Amino acid sequence: MTNAFYYQGRNTNGKTITGNIEANKLEEVVSHLNQQGITPINITPIKKLPFKSLNLSAILSSFGIILHKVEPYRIMNFCRQLAILNEAGLSIIKSINKLSQSTNSAPLRKVLSQVANDIAAGTTLSDALKRHPDTFSPILINIINIGENTGRLNEALKHLGDYIEASIANRRRLISAIRYPIFVLIAATAAIFVMNFLVIPKFSLMFAKFNLELPLATRIIIGSSDFMINNKIILTASFIIIFFGIKRLLKIPGVHYFWDKNKLHLPVFGNLQKRILLSQFTWTFSLILRSGVPIIKGINLASNSTENLYFSVQLLKMRSAIEHGENLSRASIASGLFTPMTIQMIEVGEESEKLDESLAEIAKYYDAEIDYDLRRLNELVEPILLIAIGGIVLILALGIYFPLWDLIKIAKI
Repeated sequence: MTNAFYYQGRNTNGKTITGNIEANKLEEVVSHLNQQGITPINITPIKKLPFKSLNLSAILSSFGIILHKVEPYRIMNFCRQLAILNEAGLSIIKSINKLSQSTNSAPLRKVLSQVANDIAAGTTLSDALKRHPDTFSPILINIINIGENTGRLNEALKHLGDYIEASIANRRRLISAIRYPIFVLIAATAAIFVMNFLVIPKFSLMFAKFNLELPLATRIIIGSSDFMINNKIILTASFIIIFFGIKRLLKIPGVHYFWDKNKLHLPVFGNLQKRILLSQFTWTFSLILRSGVPIIKGINLASNSTENLYFSVQLLKMRSAIEHGENLSRASIASGLFTPMTIQMIEVGEESEKLDESLAEIAKYYDAEIDYDLRRLNELVEPILLIAIGGIVLILALGIYFPLWDLIKIAKI
C-alpha cells in the first residue's frame, strides 16, 4: 500500500523545493529525490483521514466542470521549452523536472512531476502524458508519439507550440468579440431582476391604494413581478436543474450530434463557428501530415481533436471514403463541410504532393475570414440588442408611466 509523504529539499542551484510524493517507504522517496537532483532536508509522512472524504473534483467533472485545469498557454510554453531543453542536450527526465520546478502553476507542477516519475519507471513521454487526459489533448499526445517514433520530437514539439498559439489566438479573438454583447445581456438581466424584485412591487402597492383600472401592459408587469417574488425558490432551483440538466443531456450522443449540427446554422454565429472549426481542422491536419502520418490515420486523429461531434462524424465519413478508394478532394466534396475554393486548394495540394502546405494556406485563409467575421460581429449584434433592450424599456414605460399619468390627473382633481 502506498503512502503519501511531504518533502523539503534543495536542488543543484540551492533553491528550496517542496512537494508531495507517493511511495511504499521512506527509502523510495529518498532514492526518487536523488534521481531528480534534489537533496532531501525533511521528509514527513502525511496522515490520512480515518474516513473517506467526498471527491469534489470527481463530482464536478461528472458535470463537465474541471477544477485546477492547466491553461492552454502553459501547455504551449511547456512544448516550446521542452524542445529547447531537449535540443540543448538534456535528457527528457531532466528537462521535465526543470520545467516542473520552474513553473508557478501548482496543477502543472504536479502533472509534470508524475510524468517524470512515469518516464523514470520506463514509459515513453507520450504514454506518460496519456495518463493526464484533462491536461494533454489526444492530438498533442499523438503528435509527440509520432515525433518519438520518427526521431523528430523537437520538431513535433515546436509545431505543437505554434498550433496551440494559433488556437489560443482564435479563442481570444472570439472572447473579445462577444464580450460586449454578453456584458449588455448581463446588465439587462440584472436590471430586469431589480425592477421585478424592488421597483415594481412599490408601484403595485401605490396603484392598489387608488383602485385604478390598470392597462394590460401594467397588469402583465405586475403579474410577472408577483410570480417571480412568490416563486423565487422554485425558479432558482429550476434554473440550476435546467443548467446542469442541459449539460448532462448534451452528453447523450444523439442529442449532442443534433445540437452540434444545428448550431452551425444559427444566424450570425453559425458561419463563424463553422469557419473556426475548419481553421482548427486544417491547422491540425497540416501539422499531422507534416509529422509524417498517413492521410487516413491523420483524418482519424484530426476528428478526435475537434469538439464538434457532427464535424467529427463527417470527417470519419471522409476517412471511410478514402479507405474505399476516393481521394481527399472528392471525399471533401461529399462531406459538405468545405467551400469550393478550399476543395480546389486541396486538389492542388494533392497534385503537387504538398498537401500539408496547401492545408496551412487554407488555415491562414480561414483565420483571415474569422478576423473579418469577428470585427463585423458587434455590428450585427448591436441592432438586435438595441431592439431587445428598447422593447423592454417600452413595455416598462407603457406599464408604469401610463398609470402614473392617471394618478397625476386624480391628484389634480
